Amino acid sequence: MDGFFNGLFMPATTQGEKVKKSSRIFVARQPIFRRNKKVYAYELLFRSGLDNFFDPTADGEIATSNVITDSFLLLGIANVTMGRRAFINFNGPMIVRDWPALFPSRQTVVEILEDVEVTQELVDACRSLVNRGYILALDDFLYEPRFDPLLELVDIVKFDVQQMGRGALERQVDQVRKNFRVKLLAEKIENDDEFDAALELGFELFQGYFFKKPHILSGLDIPGAKLQYLEILRLIRNEFYDFDHLSRLIADDVSLSYKLLKYVNSPCYRRRSEIRSLKSAVALVGEEELRKWLSLVMMSDMAEDKPDELVRLAVIRGQFCEILGGEIEGEKGRDRFHTVGMFSLLDALLDRPMDELLAELNFSDEINHALTGKSGGLLAQVLHLVKAYEMGAWERVTRAADSLGLDTDRLPEIFIVALERSRYFEALLN
Repeated sequence: MDGFFNGLFMPATTQGEKVKKSSRIFVARQPIFRRNKKVYAYELLFRSGLDNFFDPTADGEIATSNVITDSFLLLGIANVTMGRRAFINFNGPMIVRDWPALFPSRQTVVEILEDVEVTQELVDACRSLVNRGYILALDDFLYEPRFDPLLELVDIVKFDVQQMGRGALERQVDQVRKNFRVKLLAEKIENDDEFDAALELGFELFQGYFFKKPHILSGLDIPGAKLQYLEILRLIRNEFYDFDHLSRLIADDVSLSYKLLKYVNSPCYRRRSEIRSLKSAVALVGEEELRKWLSLVMMSDMAEDKPDELVRLAVIRGQFCEILGGEIEGEKGRDRFHTVGMFSLLDALLDRPMDELLAELNFSDEINHALTGKSGGLLAQVLHLVKAYEMGAWERVTRAADSLGLDTDRLPEIFIVALERSRYFEALLN
C-alpha cells in the first residue's frame, strides 16, 4: 500500500520503539475526564509480568518502583498518555523516600493510596513535592480527621461512587468542599446516570467506563447523515463494491469529500500534480486503504456528540486486534480482526443496540457473532483479550493469550504500537 497507511498498517515488528522482551513491563490506562468529557489524564495500571497474580510482593514498593521506573524508560509514558498527565499510585514509604520525584512534575499526578499512615514525615514529603510543582491526589477517599494535613496539600480527592450511597457520598463531598480547596474526582462511573449525578454533586473530574456504554433511548432515529455513513460502511464491506456508487455517496457529503481530497493531496503521496476529481481520488487510494480510511473518518464523524476518547479507543482496539490477528494468522484475514476491534464500540457511538446496527451492515456472520458476543470464535477471543488488556485485568489477559497461543511478553510492544498508530489517526482528522 502507498502513502499514509503504508506506515499505519505495517507489522508491529517494523514500527515503533521496541520494548525489551526481558523487561516484561505491562501497562494499561484508564481515562480521566473533565466535565465536558475531554480527557484530562490517564491513570496507569502496571504489572511487571503476567505470571505473578498471586505473588504478594507484586504490589510491594520494590516491585512497584521497578515497574513504573522501567515503564517510563522502556515504554515512554508520554506515548502511553499521549502527552497528558499520568496518575500513578504511591504508598507512604515511597513518598517519604521521594520516589515520585524520579518522574517529571509536569506529567505526573502523585496518587496517594487510601491506606496511607498520615505521619509528619509523610506530610513534609508531600509539601516538598507540592513546592516542586507536583499535583497530589488522594485515592479511594473516605473522610477522617487524620487526613486534614494532607487535604491542605492535595489538589484532587477521588471518591469511589460505588462504595457508598448517594446520601453518604453527598455528606462526604460537603465535608471536604466546605473546608478544603480541592477538585473532586468521581471514580467507577459506570453509566450516564451516574455521570449526571456526579455532575450535580459538583464533581469536576470523572473516571470509569461510562463513556463506552450505549445510552439507548427508544423511539429515536439515527440522523440522516449518520444513515448515509452506515450505507457507505455497508457498501465498502462488500469485496466487489460498486465503485461509481461509492464515489457518488462520497460526493454527496461535503465534509467527507473535502477530507478525502485533503488526504490524497497530502505530502505522503508525493505526486507531481494535485488530484481534483473525487472519482480519481477514490481510485488513487485503492480499495483496501480506502475501506480503512473511510471507516476511521466516519467513525469520528458519527461520534461528534461523544467523548473523543471513544473514537480513540475504537481506533486503538482496531489496531490492537489487527496486529494480534497477524500474530495468529499472518497476513491472512488481518482486515477481519481490524473490523471487529474498530466496530466493537459502534453501539456506544450511535446509542443503538448492536444487533440492530449490524442488521444494516454487510458484515460476515463471524464478525457479527464476535461483535454481539454470540460465539467464542477466534475473532471473539481476540476482542476479549484486547478488552481485558484495556482494563488491566491481567489474569484474564493471561488466560486469553494462552488459549490463542500468543506470547504474552509481546503484548506490551503491540499495545504501544497500537497507541502510536492511533496518533496517526488523530493527525489524519486534523
